[in-house]
Amino acid sequence: MSTAPVGWLKANGAAVSRILYANLFAAIGTTFGEGDGKNTFNLPDLRGEFLRGWDDGRGVDSGRTLGMFQVDTVQRMTGEVGNITFNGDDYATGVFSRRLMSHIQIGTITPLTGNFKITFDSAAVARTSAETRPRNTALLACIKI
Repeated sequence: MSTAPVGWLKANGAAVSRILYANLFAAIGTTFGEGDGKNTFNLPDLRGEFLRGWDDGRGVDSGRTLGMFQVDTVQRMTGEVGNITFNGDDYATGVFSRRLMSHIQIGTITPLTGNFKITFDSAAVARTSAETRPRNTALLACIKI
């Protein structure tokens, strides 16, 4: 649903009353922000975020504390271009490709001045889009009060 059900608040980072939501404040405190530092505290802001389960000692995503934000990254992609001799024996692997731009032949001899272009395209080895993202479903994240 697009609105928070009764007894829940949107997890939108809002500053809310420490008195009105005393039970919630007792449970999460200032984990997601201290609000004004006296009368309010912040709800988690999960809008547009991918949720990742807290590691809690498992060792998959260690070194993070509960509620800690983590920036996005892209997994490393590699490849190589090798044996560049201009005689057709060269190769490209992974995210690299080779394309001959011009080929000059004088009689039966091909001079070593032929042009070629090396390109890099992660789409050669991975699904791509305008952003890096995991599989996901859009939903309204809420927190029980």
